[in-house]
Amino acid sequence: MKEFAFPKASRLRLKKEFEAVFSAGKKTATRELVAWHSENPDGLKKIGLMVSRKTGGAVRRNRLKRLLREAFRLTNRELKEGTRLIIYPKAGCAVNDLAQARGALDEIRRKARLNK
Repeated sequence: MKEFAFPKASRLRLKKEFEAVFSAGKKTATRELVAWHSENPDGLKKIGLMVSRKTGGAVRRNRLKRLLREAFRLTNRELKEGTRLIIYPKAGCAVNDLAQARGALDEIRRKARLNK
């Protein structure tokens, strides 16, 4: 079960980490999500989430964050080593279950060429 762990070290949490990705990263957009991505100097795969109030109430926003984190956790083996990724769901994002979240992240990875 350790291979599917999702420690805090896999998350972007500090403002300076987010700013580093925004300043040095590239932006990719799909129908549901906008993503910024850059290389991580320490070689870890990390994800950060920014969910606006435009996507819905607190329950909707928290559910969306849980779904996207879980989808990242399950599919991060397919991601290039040392990738920092910030995900921003667009207003009216139609992701309602884990399968849709995985599909949306797969689409971002394909479009941004972040697959191994």
